[in-house]
Amino acid sequence: MFDIKIRLISMLGLLTFIVLGGLILDYRKMLRRPKRIGIGMAVLGIAIGVFLTLCAVLPDNNVFGKVFVESETSRKVVALTFDDGPYSPYTEQLLDILKEYNVPATFFLVGENVQKNPELVRRIAYEGHQLGNHTYHHVDLLKSDKKTIAEEVDHTSKVIAAITGTAPHVVRPPHGFRDPVVMEIMAERSLKVVEWSVMSRDWTNPGVEVIVDRTVKKVKNGSIILLHDGDGTASEAPRIQSVEAARRIIQTLMAQGYQFVTVDEILNKTEDIK
Repeated sequence: MFDIKIRLISMLGLLTFIVLGGLILDYRKMLRRPKRIGIGMAVLGIAIGVFLTLCAVLPDNNVFGKVFVESETSRKVVALTFDDGPYSPYTEQLLDILKEYNVPATFFLVGENVQKNPELVRRIAYEGHQLGNHTYHHVDLLKSDKKTIAEEVDHTSKVIAAITGTAPHVVRPPHGFRDPVVMEIMAERSLKVVEWSVMSRDWTNPGVEVIVDRTVKKVKNGSIILLHDGDGTASEAPRIQSVEAARRIIQTLMAQGYQFVTVDEILNKTEDIK
């Protein structure tokens, strides 16, 4: 785990300085004996920069702090998660499907959308689904200062709690992006950072068949699936493909013997599921 609380952008800035310094030293033919140390510095700086960037964007990387992407279990359980809502009419359509098949899901909600759709948020909670925090304005937290990150998370938890009576204890940073400071802020609030192990890129609307195929072929015991019922704060792009794909994914995985559970259940109670 990366314990030094430094912003990724600061680390990359320092590495850029090292790379440029190494290149300048080599250009001026300094530190070339017995080896070209300047070039070595530049290459090492680039490699470290790539590594740190991947640590910030790859869902299953714990270098900057503990994230949850799936559960190790022998049981055929899977968690459906939906980002960026609530977004009418697609969230309602999705809830109808989940109710039809008696499937619980986890919704990572955008705070601004929560305030616009309080009744829809109440329905999500009332029908037994788990609610998660997805920040208030769906901002890239890597580009936000510490105060903004805290406000984005706190405001969202507050509006969800005001509507449902309970604040979420799981969070998904927009795009899954995080660095040591993001992880520190989440830990201070006892929020579990939940990423995913199965992604279909459904937000690009590639077609229902593509979404279903990309999802089903990657699922295994304990998977957390990422889908979208919303479109950030813009709420412009259609999500009908994701809704219909969710129906097909549920049908296919149920036929294969999978049981659907919430994120809490798959992370904390997997071995107790009957």
